Amino acid sequence: MRFLRTGLAAFFVALAVIVSAAAQDDRSQAIENAANAVAEIRTAINEDAVEEPGVVEQRLRDLRAAGRVQLSAIERELEAVRAQIDLLGPAPGENEPPESEILANERSQLEARRARLAGERTRVLANIYETNELLARLSGAQVGALYRSLTEREASPLLPGQLGAAAQSAGDVAGRIERYFTSWGETRRGEGAYGRSVAIIIAALLVSLMIFGPVSRWIAGTFSAALEKRKPSPARRVVVAGLKMAARTAPGIIGGLIIIETLRAQGILTPAGEAAAPAFWIGVLSILVVSGFTAGFFAPSLPAWRIAAIDADRGRAASRLALAIVVVFSLDELLSAIGVAARADAALLQLVDAAAAIAIGVCLFLLSRSRLWRMDDKKSAGGWRLLRRAGRGLAIVIVGAALAGYVPLANFIATRIVYLALFIGLAWLMRAILAEFALAVRNRLAAQEDREDQAGSANYRFWSRLLINTMLVIALAPAVLVLFGVPGAMVRDLSTQALFGFNIGGFHIPSVAKLLAAVLVFVVIMGATTLIQRAIQRGPLAHSRADAGVQNSLITLLGYAGLIIALFASISSLGFDLGNLALIAGALSVGIGFGLQSIVNNFVSGLILLFERPIKVGDWIVTSSGEGTVKRISVRSTEIETFDRSSIIVPNSELISSTVTNWTHKNRIGRITVPVGVSYGSDPEKVKEILLQCAHDHPLIVSYPEPFVTWMDFGASSLDFEIRAFLADISQGLTVRTELRFAIFKAFHEAGVEIPFPQQDIYVKSLPESFTPKKESGHA
Repeated sequence: MRFLRTGLAAFFVALAVIVSAAAQDDRSQAIENAANAVAEIRTAINEDAVEEPGVVEQRLRDLRAAGRVQLSAIERELEAVRAQIDLLGPAPGENEPPESEILANERSQLEARRARLAGERTRVLANIYETNELLARLSGAQVGALYRSLTEREASPLLPGQLGAAAQSAGDVAGRIERYFTSWGETRRGEGAYGRSVAIIIAALLVSLMIFGPVSRWIAGTFSAALEKRKPSPARRVVVAGLKMAARTAPGIIGGLIIIETLRAQGILTPAGEAAAPAFWIGVLSILVVSGFTAGFFAPSLPAWRIAAIDADRGRAASRLALAIVVVFSLDELLSAIGVAARADAALLQLVDAAAAIAIGVCLFLLSRSRLWRMDDKKSAGGWRLLRRAGRGLAIVIVGAALAGYVPLANFIATRIVYLALFIGLAWLMRAILAEFALAVRNRLAAQEDREDQAGSANYRFWSRLLINTMLVIALAPAVLVLFGVPGAMVRDLSTQALFGFNIGGFHIPSVAKLLAAVLVFVVIMGATTLIQRAIQRGPLAHSRADAGVQNSLITLLGYAGLIIALFASISSLGFDLGNLALIAGALSVGIGFGLQSIVNNFVSGLILLFERPIKVGDWIVTSSGEGTVKRISVRSTEIETFDRSSIIVPNSELISSTVTNWTHKNRIGRITVPVGVSYGSDPEKVKEILLQCAHDHPLIVSYPEPFVTWMDFGASSLDFEIRAFLADISQGLTVRTELRFAIFKAFHEAGVEIPFPQQDIYVKSLPESFTPKKESGHA
């Protein structure tokens, strides 16, 4: 049977080797061709001989995509070869009989194939790494070229020659636009549909205008009005401003779609004029967004919901200036799109950009005036002051650059300010909405006492807002990079690497998704462990007779087990081999043995304390460090609370290696001793009877073992007795001893038993002969 199994394994292995041989030759040639192509592109980039960067970039991306397909196929084949080698079983050892010649040949062929596949995998990875590097260099070169072009000076657009060329180009553009619409009209008249097309376009415009009122009122009445009835907060103010923005923007989105689709259906939007319509639509939406948000930001009619701490008049002025900036920006985008579509001269495009930049710079300077933003809140005024100064500085740079001939630079700064302001405004709105949602979730799920916990609420707000801010920064980072000139392809590559991981020197850095998944796995397992701990603590342990120390030990050990499982599960989800992790731990064992010897010793000692339980939580112990009750046994140390309510932190190793007195180790029964002395004239039997009666009368003293009296000694001043009794709970020993002393003192007083003072008799045997006692002087 074993021979048959071995023969079948060899047959299938040989068949797989024959089938894949031809495919491997073709793939090896393809890998070699890709390496040569990458080398040629590298040479061209190094020699600055790239004439068409877009074509070269696309070629590199195709090579990278093909390499990834090859890598996936190679890895699948490697897994198959490893499985076939495992099917043959392990190779015979030195003292074992050799395997058959057939199996030896098949094993040799498989090992050779695995080595060949590993070599191909290395070459493909090298090609992929090189394409990534070259793509990054191309993207960097594009960014550098962009910023170099921004700093190139051109003729000022206000020079007479430039103005004349721009005016002539404007006339040409107007003529082309007129001919464009005339051609469309003649075409529609020839089809007999001119009147119908005009009527449909007018109807689409009317419908777009009519939906503004109902949609705006519905949003305001449904959401904004309901929220304004609640108490204003910073997040709610921003949400209300966002709702006002949505009330104006939503009809614009719907109406713009209606108009654009109507124009496209009627044949006005041909490929030549396709770019102008989206520019117009985006411009209108930008105006609606800013007008709506400034209406909520300054809120002239609702001072309690005003975000900016300025009065209504200043708010209206600031709102007009902000709206003017967006209007100029939208007109610049629209006119530039029309000019490009109508083949306008560069002088006209430069004049449009320069005029828009100067207008935006002037409005920004006026918007940054200090008297427009005078505030009573000193804390808020500091941040606004810095923002105003930055705005004034940028406004001066924009206007100066446009007048000096640096029109692309001025236009770039001006448009990026508008885009960045829109991005920040939308992010601010999203942040407020998410913060309000997080607060609503907590109020819905948390208990009443948790909602009233001020410290807990503050911590929840801090961490939830930190998470929201981090998410928004990550989401906005790609858009901001593209905004400032980084090619979209490069941003996409960076985002892909961040999401799916990347390699550095052969080491794979896990992706953000895997990191988040690992964190989620850890949190879920730890949360499940906590739930299980609570369920066991409230269920079986609460209805068992196990004392608090045993219960604490079991719950703590369960927590350690959950922590270990969570750690290993999260590490496995990142793709790390736990076998390799064991090798790393073995390599670090020497360092751990020396550098972390104390920590490891205390950790192991803590585990011994939890398993062996010589002490447990709630025990009354006496150590060389102090005496008290065990409050907590942690990984490194044990916390002991003294009877003075101070805490002693004792390393776990000390409790294992040193002598510890545990008053409550097996049970809480303990003996107390109260010494008492009586005068020599007292009746010892009566004293014994009184002491035993006091012990029997005390409710905390057990009847078995019975209390007893011991006559200790004949003291110098008294007969010394001790009453010894047992308590069910030795932790009450101090209280019982005190109460016994009160009872004994009272019983001795009633029975006439005297508790003597210490006394000492002095006998003088002789005096010096010269000693003469003095006579006392008296008065007659």
